[in-house]
Amino acid sequence: MIVIAAFLFPIFMNVYAYMDWGEGKIGFAIYLYGAIKILSGYAAPYKGGVAFHVTRKTAFLVPYGEILNARKKFEITAGFSICRYRHVIEIGGNENAAAALGCGMALRKLTDIIFGVIYRKKGLRPEGDVLIDFTRGGFRFATSAAVVFNLMIVAFAGIKIILEKILENEHKRKRQKSQ
Repeated sequence: MIVIAAFLFPIFMNVYAYMDWGEGKIGFAIYLYGAIKILSGYAAPYKGGVAFHVTRKTAFLVPYGEILNARKKFEITAGFSICRYRHVIEIGGNENAAAALGCGMALRKLTDIIFGVIYRKKGLRPEGDVLIDFTRGGFRFATSAAVVFNLMIVAFAGIKIILEKILENEHKRKRQKSQ
C-alpha cells in the first residue's frame, strides 16, 4: 500500500542555485520536501565543459556537447511542474554607478515582461528582484524553484526511454544485417 501511495502522491523537490560571476562558479543544492538534501556542490567550467563538484574528491565532468543535447534527451518534463520560482540579481555599482543603475532597470523590465508571459501562459507567479550594490562590484545571481512530480510519471518516462533504446538498437542491428 505504501509503495502505491509513493507512486501516486506528489513529490516536492526544491532547487537552489547561486552564481558569482567573479568567482566563475555556481553553487547548487537539491532537496526533497525542502528538508532532505539529495545533492549539493558547485559547478565550474573546465576546458571542454562543466565540472560538477559534489564532494571534495568527486566531480562529474559534462562536455558542452552533452549539455546542449540534454534538452533533446530529457523528455519527461511533462511530468514535472514548477510551482514556485524566485530569483535575486545583484549588480555591483562601485565602479560605474550609472551603468549599474541602467543595467538594473533594464533587467527589471526584462524579467517583468518574461514573468508576465509565464503567468499568462502557465499561471505561475514567479518572483524576482534586482539589487544594486554601490559598495562593491561584480554580478551575482541567486535562484530557488520548487518542482512537483510523482514517481509514476518518472517510472513511465524511464520505461519509455528504455524501450526507445531497445528499438533503436534493434533498428541498428537490422541495418547492419542488411548491409
